[in-house]
Amino acid sequence: MRQLAWICLLPIAACQANVPVFPLIPLQAGDQQLQVQLADTLERRMRGLMEQAPVKNGMLLLYESPRPMTLWMKDTPTALDVAFIDPQWRISKIQPMKANSEELHESPGDVIAALEMPLGWFAKHSVKIGQKVSSCQAIPDSCKVAK
Repeated sequence: MRQLAWICLLPIAACQANVPVFPLIPLQAGDQQLQVQLADTLERRMRGLMEQAPVKNGMLLLYESPRPMTLWMKDTPTALDVAFIDPQWRISKIQPMKANSEELHESPGDVIAALEMPLGWFAKHSVKIGQKVSSCQAIPDSCKVAK
């Protein structure tokens, strides 16, 4: 019987081994200070907040250089708001996203990142389009003054 239980658990352990680890970083969005999970690799960005319920920390999907970004909510059981962040680290668009949806959500042009938070978080904390997002310690480029 013990052998059978071990065999049944093996696929679960193998699946968990493929889940990337997301470091937590400090982040400031508008006047709000919080900690978010950082998705700064292809593997982490592809996984995102899939299968995380409830969402304990939001997630910053970060690219190395600005580009258009398209997101969806496949296998994400919690409705979210997304804030697309332009190359100057300002919020350029905030949009709600339905749980488990394959609807596409496109950035309004080139962005450096997207901040995903539980649905309603941005309105509740008065974080709006045009406000700055930064993490001076974890992402020094987010704190550079534009020339």
